[in-house]
Amino acid sequence: MQLNAPRLPLTWRVALLAGGAIALLAGLTLLVSYQVVRSGMYAELRRSLREDAAALAAVYNSGAGSASTSLSGPTGGVVLQIYGPDGRLIAASTPEYERAQAALPPSDVRGAGLVSTSWSGRLLNEEVEVALSPFVLGVVAVIGDPTYISDTLAELSRILFLAVLPVVVLGLLVGYIVAAASLRSVSRLARLASQLGPERLEPIIYSGPSDEVGRLAHTVNDLVERLRESRDAQRVFLAETSHELRTPLTSLRGFLHRASRRAGPDASEDLADAQRVSLTMTRLVEDLLQLSRGEMVKEPNPHLVDLAADVLEPVAAEFDGVRVDARSGALVLGDPQRLRQVIRNLLANAVRVASGPDGVKLGLAVEGSEAVLRVKDDGPGIPAELLDRIFEKFYKGAGGGSGLGLAIAEQVTRHHGGTVTVTSRPGDTVFTVRLPLVQEDDVD
Repeated sequence: MQLNAPRLPLTWRVALLAGGAIALLAGLTLLVSYQVVRSGMYAELRRSLREDAAALAAVYNSGAGSASTSLSGPTGGVVLQIYGPDGRLIAASTPEYERAQAALPPSDVRGAGLVSTSWSGRLLNEEVEVALSPFVLGVVAVIGDPTYISDTLAELSRILFLAVLPVVVLGLLVGYIVAAASLRSVSRLARLASQLGPERLEPIIYSGPSDEVGRLAHTVNDLVERLRESRDAQRVFLAETSHELRTPLTSLRGFLHRASRRAGPDASEDLADAQRVSLTMTRLVEDLLQLSRGEMVKEPNPHLVDLAADVLEPVAAEFDGVRVDARSGALVLGDPQRLRQVIRNLLANAVRVASGPDGVKLGLAVEGSEAVLRVKDDGPGIPAELLDRIFEKFYKGAGGGSGLGLAIAEQVTRHHGGTVTVTSRPGDTVFTVRLPLVQEDDVD
């Protein structure tokens, strides 16, 4: 499975979500507050205009008092208009509102002749609020300018917006603190789980409450227990299978040895090859037995080994089409059977994935105090995310296999004091084995 690109830590993601939620709530609060204040201010303006219109109608009906002393518009400045019963504009308190363009629709004025009403719209290209009230000679209209409401709302919006910013920042901080405190147990559980491995399958000790994290810890422990049972069953199977194979292989080697002594010259070479194969199978069974017990491939049988003559050429002869580029003279101290096993395992993988019988090359070079063996193939390559795992026991790549060949090769090489590495790209995969050359002290 391919991992996604790195993202923000979970704590910061939760904090950002909390900050976003707070910002959304603050924005909704700002919008609702704006609408409530706006509606209240318009309602207050219309109420005041209706009171002024009713007061003027009462003055005109009684003929007593002064219109100028009866007005209480909230801005202190309103415009008066007098309409006749037919809805025609008769007079206004200011000259510009005596023009025909400043007259209200006659139908709305005639309707106000029966009952007081309000009107909102544009007069002389300005938004206005109007209250109309009937009197004995017609209709009186009181016109108010709501511009101050827009100015007040704009200032209120600015103040509320400036107040929201620190609330959002504070929300991010509080969200981070709450998220960090809430996820502390998750982080601890992740840290404990990261310490688990193939050789360390132990239950996680979790002492927290039985909440979601507690259930997660319980689930992980159940999984660890199943993995441990599976690993133990696998080891038991390998141990029993390896043990059962040792007896017939030992008998087979004995039969082959006896047959080689009795056979003529024509069959001796074939029997020698069969003995070598049976010995390799015996060593493989021993490796399986050691792996099943959790042991490493140990105690190589030391010999003075010519890598070209004793290792590369005999193993290459077992595979058709493998090209060898090696010269004799690179001497190491080690077990020839084990070293042949290393090259055989690497060659078997290379031949399996190569494009053809001649797509595998086996080379040997001397670099400083090391002998460098390279197994190269022109196969499809190994994905980059798998390169760190291919030497693990029982790990199977796309090419199949038992999952033991490369693990055994790595262990044998390491116990000979060397290393095995791999580089890969499509059409060019190279396994490199480095072994220390023999020194005078080693010969002694």
